[in-house]
Amino acid sequence: MIGHLPPFAIAPSRFRFRALASHAGRASLGGDREIALACFVASRLGAGLLPPFSFVAADAGRRAAGARQWLASLSMPPALKSAAGAAIDASADGQDVVAAQALADLLLIASVHLDEGSFTEIRELIDELAHDSTEFTCPPSLRR
Repeated sequence: MIGHLPPFAIAPSRFRFRALASHAGRASLGGDREIALACFVASRLGAGLLPPFSFVAADAGRRAAGARQWLASLSMPPALKSAAGAAIDASADGQDVVAAQALADLLLIASVHLDEGSFTEIRELIDELAHDSTEFTCPPSLRR
């Protein structure tokens, strides 16, 4: 049968942040690339709270601690660094809605440095993390 995998095959994986990684690779060295990479790392940590990963708090905390240390080495505007740090820290809490809010705050500040595809990938992640929550409403400015 065409289109079906044999029972011993590994299912193909989909790379979630293709546009964001591509944007970071194309961005000029320095600020724009570091901002894109910070958004990429914060988004990957946030995505780790969702299935199929669903990292437990201890694992999410270790991942966030490593990312926080890496973030300290970057050179970017203080507001962006603070927002990226908050998004990284929020992923360590293991609470989807908290991570959605922190990523939304980061996206509000970083959106001028991102292309449309990158913006959309982060925006979709925010929606997934929010789960139609009554605790968090995505700002209208994040709707393109």
